[in-house]
Amino acid sequence: MATAVVNEDSKTPSSPELAITDSYTDDRGHTDGLDDAYLQASTFSRFYRGVLFQMILFGALSFVGPAISDAISNLGGGGLSTPYLGNLANSLDYAASCLVAFMGGPLVNKFGIKWSCMIAAVSMPLAGSSYYVSAKYGIDCWSRGLLWPFFTLRRRRRCYHTQNKMIGASIWVRKPLNLSFRRAVDTDDLGLGIWSAMRSSGSVMGGAINFSTNYSKSSVGGIAWYTYLIFVGFECTGVIWAFLLSPTQRVRRRDGSKIIMPSKISWKQEFAALLKHLQRKKTWLLFLPAFYSFFYGGTMGTYLSLHFSVRARALSSLIIPSVTIPIVIAYGRLLDLTRWSQPKRAWIAFALWVIPQTACFIWIGIQYSKFGSATLGLDYEQDGRRWAVAYVPYLIIFTTGYWTQLSLYWILGTFSTDIGSSSRTGGLFRAFETAGQAVSYAINSTSGASPIVPFYVNFAILIITVPCMISLIRMVPEAPCDTDIDAGNAVVIEGIPAKDQAMAT
Repeated sequence: MATAVVNEDSKTPSSPELAITDSYTDDRGHTDGLDDAYLQASTFSRFYRGVLFQMILFGALSFVGPAISDAISNLGGGGLSTPYLGNLANSLDYAASCLVAFMGGPLVNKFGIKWSCMIAAVSMPLAGSSYYVSAKYGIDCWSRGLLWPFFTLRRRRRCYHTQNKMIGASIWVRKPLNLSFRRAVDTDDLGLGIWSAMRSSGSVMGGAINFSTNYSKSSVGGIAWYTYLIFVGFECTGVIWAFLLSPTQRVRRRDGSKIIMPSKISWKQEFAALLKHLQRKKTWLLFLPAFYSFFYGGTMGTYLSLHFSVRARALSSLIIPSVTIPIVIAYGRLLDLTRWSQPKRAWIAFALWVIPQTACFIWIGIQYSKFGSATLGLDYEQDGRRWAVAYVPYLIIFTTGYWTQLSLYWILGTFSTDIGSSSRTGGLFRAFETAGQAVSYAINSTSGASPIVPFYVNFAILIITVPCMISLIRMVPEAPCDTDIDAGNAVVIEGIPAKDQAMAT
């Protein structure tokens, strides 16, 4: 096993406001010593700089950002009367997101979490307001927030988001049974539980808002325009929560110890590290599964928009997060079971989402053959049986889609224990994922085109994703790694046979 060597150049001098101690903040090291100034500060100061309050702020940002965006997306076509304009806007949005996310690791590592979140918070209101001016005034040139992927925390109770997504991705990737990360955050899951609860409750509240303002409309069409104003109000508060965040180097755990930080490297070194990531076999095995993971957003959103009533779409935006939250928690607990080896858990997790999704794609294909080119308005009160037959497979695909992402993040986490490396991996994953979303919404943005063609494309991508997943799972180590194949200094990787070392790296 590789031995961690402390790099003297990675010492970070204390801030004048903190105790005068030196802390090793290399990716490979750990913090030495406690911050006595923090321990002797007032109760308010300790709370403000503590991990718990920072996680509450992250939860608030998740509540008013990704959660509200999810609530709008879950309406199908952004809740507009037809899905095509919303799909086109989403396609352009995700195309820009892909470019930003591709550089996500270097950008987040350089800007820091606080300023990355601030940039994202400024862009949050653009999402809701763009739909509002389109629904109310018919003005379709208003741009959505292109920097949204800077802040994409995803839901996950212990195997760390979800639903969608760099800063959050780096948190997800670092988790599975990685004690160093648990120590880097806190000694318990209280703060993470609060963050997850706020993120999840935001999606549920958004769905409740959709349903409460549109429950009486049983025909096809768009949702009430004032629904978007409520969402814009929430999104505008994002700047407040981002401003209150403390720089990571000033955050302290309850015992006064500092947060493990990645070593400071130049832009050239960051991009060199990113290029190294791109050259790894596991990175390209990850491409198709990540590309597929949320590809269903465009095809299934179009399906919902064209064939269900307004209030059925609004109800769906409430049902999706309400069902997703408990099943994601249960799925995460499965991934955390130590009684099984990591490869076995990976195989079980893969089967749990690929089998039902395959069955549901076949079932919806049969429904499409019955619908033909007609635009329907299936409603749970007017024809409950027909609505259920058409909606249940949609629900299964959407909810197990989060399982797809979670299993991929978990698999990546079995390879990585390094914070800076995780940010790059999370950024690349997000880039691949948003590329899939951009393509999905683009091929569903042509008015008058048959929606079944993009649906078949979605199913075909699922089929070719399977071999990539099989190869990726075969690389999963038997036990959690103590060294990191992405950190650049690992020679021996615990849990991976020697003959597989070259292939893994």
